[in-house]
Amino acid sequence: MTLSRENIIALGNKLAPALATFSRLRALLLEPETTLDEITKLIRLDPALTFHVVRLSNSVLFGVREPTQNLDLAVGRVGLGELVRLVALAAAKNVCQRDLPTYRLAASRLWENAVATAAAAELLAERAERDPGLAYSAGLLRTIGRVILDGASTGHVYPGEAEWPVVAEWERRTFGISSAEVTVELLSYWRFPSEITEAIEGHFEPLANADGSNVAGCVLNLACGVVARFGLDLPGEMGDWECSPAKLTLADVSEADLNECAERARRHFNLLCASVA
Repeated sequence: MTLSRENIIALGNKLAPALATFSRLRALLLEPETTLDEITKLIRLDPALTFHVVRLSNSVLFGVREPTQNLDLAVGRVGLGELVRLVALAAAKNVCQRDLPTYRLAASRLWENAVATAAAAELLAERAERDPGLAYSAGLLRTIGRVILDGASTGHVYPGEAEWPVVAEWERRTFGISSAEVTVELLSYWRFPSEITEAIEGHFEPLANADGSNVAGCVLNLACGVVARFGLDLPGEMGDWECSPAKLTLADVSEADLNECAERARRHFNLLCASVA
């Protein structure tokens, strides 16, 4: 079975429409003349996304005392500075609503991995002097390809690490493409920034480029390793997150930075999980 680009895009638009909205929102916020009314109109096009935006805006993450069910109020009090983060979280939450039987993976585990990876990637990006917002988004979105492949599967089930230690190899054998490649295909189609797609495309092997240029991919790789310390890694990936001096050098971080990142990311993760429980 080979999954074509057309099939990937069709499944992506069907299974993860909130991500396309998120991409359009990012583009809107780059335009200085964009109004709050334009932003809320865009979010309202997706009722599920609207629900999650309002719900997350009521969380302790944003210091809310009086909850609201009104999208305009929710967006207004969060502010444009935090809006991208809020919508990114809401879009990821919307995507992680169902279990993935192809991977024997609960929706809750996919969501926890995404949130923890985003938190760790943001912190490491700050140390590496990369854009923390882009790193955060890459961490949240890196696994949406699994959702798409699950939607395309006709009874295929990943047999586990004992038989296939590297899940990407099983995906290519089964679907003709890996989930990371599916993610990159979709995000490119939706016109996400190249730093996000390049990070996801190269995060399994960030040292593969001879010129060592994929710093964003290396940051994401190290973030995934931090999440593995929490015990929130996903099946078939554990062997990809080994920390090495070369990775630390490329990302311009230290072991001490990783340890501090792990503690701070865990606190952020716990706060977020308590907020959306």
